[in-house]
Amino acid sequence: MTAGRRSDLALGALGVVGLLLLWELAARSGLASAAVFPAPSEALRQAAARLTGGEVIVHVLTSLGRILAGFALGAAAGVIIGVMAGWYRGFGAIVRPLIEFLRPIPPLAWIPMAIVWLGLGEASKVFVIFLGAFFPVLTNAYRGVTTIDPLLLRAAQTMDVGGVRLLVRVILPAALPDIATGLRVGWGLSFGVLVAAELIAAQVGMGFLINNARQVGDVGIVIFGIALIGGTNLATDWLLDLGLKRLLGHRLEG
Repeated sequence: MTAGRRSDLALGALGVVGLLLLWELAARSGLASAAVFPAPSEALRQAAARLTGGEVIVHVLTSLGRILAGFALGAAAGVIIGVMAGWYRGFGAIVRPLIEFLRPIPPLAWIPMAIVWLGLGEASKVFVIFLGAFFPVLTNAYRGVTTIDPLLLRAAQTMDVGGVRLLVRVILPAALPDIATGLRVGWGLSFGVLVAAELIAAQVGMGFLINNARQVGDVGIVIFGIALIGGTNLATDWLLDLGLKRLLGHRLEG
């Protein structure tokens, strides 16, 4: 790890600690009502009193399973459709108006139809998360293909590289940075729609934990659940970023 990277991590940790300290002081001094805005230490105390470590792990793993399923499907569909729309002009002319029509609709709005189409089981939850991941991946994949330097294409064509070979050997590698950006955005949005997805008759999961605590007025557990989602997203996004950087590094070396 470089000195600059270590410095960035230290500053980031300092910012988090500083925010928590200000929050703690505000709650304890009475500036914020403890009933609606409990101190971080109180939220942790309530979580420790009402949740076991095993329960927390089950909530995290269940939600991660749903996110991984929805994200994998959304990322695969987004990359395939985005690349095809960018590379095949006719296909792009067909799907782009549909995508622009559907893209602004928030995944939350699809929950009633998800229940009608897929029922109250896991499929409807995965579908809502799929929507959160699909559109940013597709948009960035399309952008990556359509903004490739024309000089690169002409250079490949002068070497008799065309058709599918041009797509696989030149277009996709050149579009990888944009696709990687879309994957990270899609991964983050998958967490963003998790609570909405787990509104659909969920009995376990981080979103369920928040919704259930909200219904009984347990604000400390709500805050703990929010922090749990944020921490899980932060850790998994770091792993995804690391994997994508290694993939891009290998591509550049190759």
